[in-house]
Amino acid sequence: MDETQMPAGPDEPAPWSTVEQLVRTLRVPKGDPRDLVPRIVGEAVRIVPAAEHAGVIVAEPEGKLRTVFASGPVPQQLDELQTEMGTGPCLTAARKQIVVRMHDVAADTRWPDFCRAAKGCDVGSMLCVPLFVDDRMLGTLSFYGEQPDAFREHAEPVARMLATLAAVALADSFQRTRIERALGNRDMIGQAKGILMCRLGVRADAAFEMLRAHSQRTNIKLVTVAERVAETGSLDEAPPTAEG
Repeated sequence: MDETQMPAGPDEPAPWSTVEQLVRTLRVPKGDPRDLVPRIVGEAVRIVPAAEHAGVIVAEPEGKLRTVFASGPVPQQLDELQTEMGTGPCLTAARKQIVVRMHDVAADTRWPDFCRAAKGCDVGSMLCVPLFVDDRMLGTLSFYGEQPDAFREHAEPVARMLATLAAVALADSFQRTRIERALGNRDMIGQAKGILMCRLGVRADAAFEMLRAHSQRTNIKLVTVAERVAETGSLDEAPPTAEG
């Protein structure tokens, strides 16, 4: 029987029960990733057998990876080390979108500097699962165990299931955040257009062209230009000063 199809043991939750709990736990009504990531890490430590610590690395829009949440100082320290070195199991899992298994950190030869640091933090084994939806990379969910071979038994199927649900939840959360930000930017630009139309007596398309041209000329983001217009009432480089 395949490992992912093995029935739950007497002390393990049934797979359907675990999925049900995760779906409900990872739902964040406001769609804020800052609220969602701590839940993911908390569920990772609670559900995955032998996981003493867990951490999440996500990809920035420019492709850089950064730690957004960790269950304690150990994953935080080791994630920062990988970021400094530019290599390590968590980064490899994220960039290649593969599961990285370190059954015995002390005996692993792939990342010697990292392994020495991990051993010094009493990490005996690791499991790094990529967070991705389709071909879009979101990051990595990593698990840390104190003993070697901590994740050899039934931990990986549960970890992969959690990572899949977490990736979908994160992708939806990030998308909602982007939409809300875009709507806010559109409202700000609309407000700035209205101010210029009223003050200068121009049409809407002309007001937008003025904002766009000023943005290109000054190398300032369009929404930032709009914010300044909303604050000062003009396209001047600096807000007018009171005299007298």
